[in-house]
Amino acid sequence: KLCVCQFEHLIQAHKARNDKNQFYQNLILDNLLLVDIFNQAKKMNVEIEARRAVFVIEPKKETDNLALETIKGLYATGTKDYVTSVDENHIIFIKNLENTEDYKELNYIAKTIVDMLNTEVMINVRVAYGTIVENIKDVSKSYKEATMALDVGRIFYSDRTVLAYNE
Repeated sequence: KLCVCQFEHLIQAHKARNDKNQFYQNLILDNLLLVDIFNQAKKMNVEIEARRAVFVIEPKKETDNLALETIKGLYATGTKDYVTSVDENHIIFIKNLENTEDYKELNYIAKTIVDMLNTEVMINVRVAYGTIVENIKDVSKSYKEATMALDVGRIFYSDRTVLAYNE
């Protein structure tokens, strides 16, 4: 009975994790209505009013999940931050920010990600980040800004590894 109970708890925890992953992916891709965003955020204990920024990490070569797992281990363990991927070429990092953190800290985080993945995992990446948003519904806006920064950087700043939408 104890073993069955433990398995049931593991299954519930796994489903909750997948639900949260699905929630963030739908949030980023604008697949949720405004009411659904707030309802699901409350259900999953995700803060609605919080400062956040979205980082998009693009490996230069298609790679396995090593970069994703490294970023998850570095930033998403035991914090309010979240790491996921929407396709095989991009890793999405949603960073919760303190009131004192600004774009200088975002740039530092992006450089840290580039350096860490380059030295520890031997993967060359480009990192872009969007503007700081105050509400959960605006996370997709920050994501779109980060992807636009990547696209513009690919054309005009091919030598840069860190790209910021506000620049």
